[in-house]
Amino acid sequence: MGVVLESTSLEWLSLGIILVSCVYLYYRNVFNFWKKKGVKYVEPVIPFGNSKELLMLRKSLAEFFKGFYDAFPNEPYMGIYEFNKPALLIRDPELIRQVLIKDFVHFQDRGVTYDEELEPLSAHLLFLTGSRWKNLRAKLTPTFTSGKIKMMYHLMEECAQQLKQSLDKPATNQQMMEMKEVMAKFTTDVIGTCAFGLQFNAIENEDSEFRKMGRRVFTSSFRDTLVRIIRTVCPSVLSLLKIKVMPQDIEDFFVGAVKETVEYREKNNYIRNDFMQLLIQLKNKGRVHHDDVVVENLKNGSIYEEIHEKATDIDFSDKLLTAQAFIFFLAGFETSSTTLSFCLYELALNPDIQDKLRDSIKAVVNKHGGKVTYDSLNDMPYLDKVVKETLRKHPPASFLVRNVTKPYVVPGTSLKLEAGLKVLISVYGMHRDAKYFPDPERFNPENFSSEAKSARPHYSYLPFGEGPRICIGKRFGLLQTKLGLATLLLNYAFSVCEKTEIPLRLNPTQFITSSSTGAWLRIKKCTTT
Repeated sequence: MGVVLESTSLEWLSLGIILVSCVYLYYRNVFNFWKKKGVKYVEPVIPFGNSKELLMLRKSLAEFFKGFYDAFPNEPYMGIYEFNKPALLIRDPELIRQVLIKDFVHFQDRGVTYDEELEPLSAHLLFLTGSRWKNLRAKLTPTFTSGKIKMMYHLMEECAQQLKQSLDKPATNQQMMEMKEVMAKFTTDVIGTCAFGLQFNAIENEDSEFRKMGRRVFTSSFRDTLVRIIRTVCPSVLSLLKIKVMPQDIEDFFVGAVKETVEYREKNNYIRNDFMQLLIQLKNKGRVHHDDVVVENLKNGSIYEEIHEKATDIDFSDKLLTAQAFIFFLAGFETSSTTLSFCLYELALNPDIQDKLRDSIKAVVNKHGGKVTYDSLNDMPYLDKVVKETLRKHPPASFLVRNVTKPYVVPGTSLKLEAGLKVLISVYGMHRDAKYFPDPERFNPENFSSEAKSARPHYSYLPFGEGPRICIGKRFGLLQTKLGLATLLLNYAFSVCEKTEIPLRLNPTQFITSSSTGAWLRIKKCTTT
């Protein structure tokens, strides 16, 4: 009996050794990828690759990719491993231009795996690939022209006035307020009225369902982290096991809200100047009317023409409409609210800049009849500098991803990138590189003076991305951000308080760059004369 047990134990031990050896050999082969190609890389750790700190929630995504960006300061690119997947992080502005614009045909997709059948809300412009993305982008571009956005300005302005009314009392009492949440309520109401045509009432109502849902979408749990890892390592498992990234109740809520809105408008022939109306127009007529030169939506006319000349009709179904409304909501409120709160935080830490900005806003408003108008906001160069500097120091999208869609040889090298490989750009790393922005930890709006901008490469500043996949809502986001700031600074002053965290710690659980503790500031009324 003892001999049999001893034999069985040896068999299990041998099997264990074989399994461990196989795993080791597998990872050794995987982790030799960049060495074989002669690319410098950050040494991986089995089985995490270079993603252990991300898995352990020790770093935010912004800090995570910045760490790689800083690892080889003299290299144009370097190799990393997202668990068992090799990826190339590029840091040379000229190479970034090649990837995002000149050779875009090789890097058309973002490389995000999604299952449209399992999760209908995932079929939005951010995730779509290939010809479906190209055709949808062509159809949606007229929706975001300056003319269309200008028509919605009065809707934004109503939200700004509601924001002011809600802050008068706490400002009179010089209260401490968590401004990230305050700004999220404002941008939620703006996107509610402009994208959905609904009054979300997030500013006035603490129990606003849309604010609750927005908060839930951007609050990551352990499950969310695990699903993100599975999506990176083996995305087919999610589809096989029918695991959704988005909780079912959130999906049901947004699908129901959009369906109800569309049905009401179509049944009652109700027309409103907002994004929802433009989406309905696209669904029913197949196109959005061009009210101005749509090519302005992209800086490179040739790229615009290439996309739009080859674009074909797309079946803009109710599901596709709902997915676009969903991503408008998420991208519209969260990115702008974080930018607003980071900006107020920096202005509280730099009262001289706050005072200068307030004075400049007052001067322009006085020239425009004493009101914050669409035209007056476009006549505020110092406000523009302050917003750009906020996006430099705190870019909501801290990194960009492009998937190699056609094999590509990096110019001037023999390095060949095969289809399916991810290419990463650390926006946060570039924005804090002293080579492009002297004293990068200092909040300095003069980084965006004409002289400073001409002294650095164009593609060292990428808060909205670049090229054909540049953020389509860039104008909308900047407008609501500037309107919010102008309204606040004309009426209130912001200062640090005992709850203000200096420096801010970034939240390791959120995809969008945000602080762990919010932005606590003291607010008080100021004169507007």
